[in-house]
Amino acid sequence: MAKVSAYIGLMSGTSIDGVDGVVLDGCQKIITSAYTPYPTELKTRLQQLSQTGNASLADLGQIDIDVAQVFAQTANQLLTQSSLDKGDIRAIGSHGQTVYHQGGKYSMQIGHGALITEQTGITTVADFRMQDIAAGGQGAPLTPAYHQHMLNGKEGVIVNLGGIANITIVKNNEVFGFDTGPANTLLDNWIKQNKGIDYDQDGLWSRSGRVDSVLLDSMLADGYFQKKHPKSTGPEYFNLDWLSQHLTGAETPEDVQRTLLELTAMSVSASIPTGTSVYLCGGGVHNLFLFERLICQNPDSKVTLTNDLGVSADYVEAAAFAYFAKQTINGESSNLPSVTGACGTRILGGIYQHQGKEC
Repeated sequence: MAKVSAYIGLMSGTSIDGVDGVVLDGCQKIITSAYTPYPTELKTRLQQLSQTGNASLADLGQIDIDVAQVFAQTANQLLTQSSLDKGDIRAIGSHGQTVYHQGGKYSMQIGHGALITEQTGITTVADFRMQDIAAGGQGAPLTPAYHQHMLNGKEGVIVNLGGIANITIVKNNEVFGFDTGPANTLLDNWIKQNKGIDYDQDGLWSRSGRVDSVLLDSMLADGYFQKKHPKSTGPEYFNLDWLSQHLTGAETPEDVQRTLLELTAMSVSASIPTGTSVYLCGGGVHNLFLFERLICQNPDSKVTLTNDLGVSADYVEAAAFAYFAKQTINGESSNLPSVTGACGTRILGGIYQHQGKEC
């Protein structure tokens, strides 16, 4: 039997929920997918680290190990589900967990590739962002290169609704993309603070409130929304401390939640060209009220899911890093200077090779 040449992609985004994983076959089709939630205690530590930046070196080292173990666990689960042997996997593309991102200067993803390699027996490509940053780029978003691949010559818009929203616009043989601002991060943190739950199921709590126009205008006046691309951001900027600067104290919690949802819908829609095909992906697609508001904000566009392009909306980013691993192993670039602002294309990531001897 011929050896399979497949790739595994592993991703945890700015929502910090857990690890999404996929196996892509040689034709870049998803063979199987898996999701491993972070243990509650690890998730809490990651949220605190990403929003405050405070940790001792010992704590940071331990979190790095703990995250890598969840990533390795997901990769091994994918092998079991697919009935593939580790020898069938040419490489793992591991995004890791972003805990700090300042576009153009530095970006830290923990969950180190060496440990994933040792715990899976598979060569791992990790730390994808820093080469682009070293070349003068933002280091994010990287997924537009994969979105262009998904569109396969067609024009369209792909929006990822993670903790932070990013958009890819493919038009007239050109590709543009950037982070539009918050998607789920403020919504999740606000409901966590007020109701003790992780997210707003179907947007029901948001739906119970009203848009506070004064609050909305104050938030939209933030300089990030007026800034031209290339640009990128993260929860170290859009967090509850940022929100508190715009609150008067007279707002009701449900009105704040409703207004945060409108902030996401408006800041995303402001960048969508009229009359385009829009494909949504990421965890935010499960917020039915947000989905509804995006449809309403773009009446002249068809708004649907990336499932229509053949990639599940829940696993686009994981698939992207499997694709990037393939590019890196083959000595091909993955960044788009038109998106990140880098001075040129670059082969991304560091390669941790497995020598075949088990420990």
